[in-house]
Amino acid sequence: MNSERFWVLVLATTTFCVGLAAGLLISDRIHPVQQERPGAYEAQMVAAFDLDEERVNNLRWILRVYREKIEALKERNIATLDSELVKIGHDSRELIKTYVIPDHHLQQFNQWVDGQPVLSGAKLQ
Repeated sequence: MNSERFWVLVLATTTFCVGLAAGLLISDRIHPVQQERPGAYEAQMVAAFDLDEERVNNLRWILRVYREKIEALKERNIATLDSELVKIGHDSRELIKTYVIPDHHLQQFNQWVDGQPVLSGAKLQ
């Protein structure tokens, strides 16, 4: 127990554990766990187009990727990236058309994107 190696090992282990705990606490504060809750856009799309669970999951994935790309752009100079921002929006809209909106609702989705009102899925029948 009086060995210098033992006390150096105890000090190194203690320092490692303290650093690990501090890192976990700091990372939780910087990147808190966010619960997936539907946003207004998602809720409107689900109501308007009567989406099934698979399509809702596709929509959530597309919207999450869209938000991540927008956040990445915010880190750069957004004023010079207008064309790239428009391209990301257009690409996301095409993914939604392909993987989320049922074929029989495509015309209504296009109207909705253009800012025209769309009745909910139950009223479309």
